[in-house]
Amino acid sequence: MLVSTALAIPQIPLSNFSAFQLLVAGALLLGIATLLLALSRERRVSVKRSAATDELAVHMVRIAEALERIANQTTERAHLAASRHQVRTETERANEEAHSIAYSMFGR
Repeated sequence: MLVSTALAIPQIPLSNFSAFQLLVAGALLLGIATLLLALSRERRVSVKRSAATDELAVHMVRIAEALERIANQTTERAHLAASRHQVRTETERANEEAHSIAYSMFGR
């Protein structure tokens, strides 16, 4: 009942269609959409090799390598910062242990 009121168009009442008919219509629409997607994927563009495409390929390689270098620099900086923080905490712990005061009953 809610489906028919939510999807009702004033000129076409959904009460005239059964649930099975609506299911079949939805399945047919999905099948048609799948067929159209499959057919559209068959169109492919191929570029013939030329001096211009070779030059584009060289420039794309250079751009990719530059981006990889930038990404590696940021990860290396993060690793360095983490290792420096770890070294600092280890040295602070060592200093605290060296200067720690033993708690005893007599305060020695």
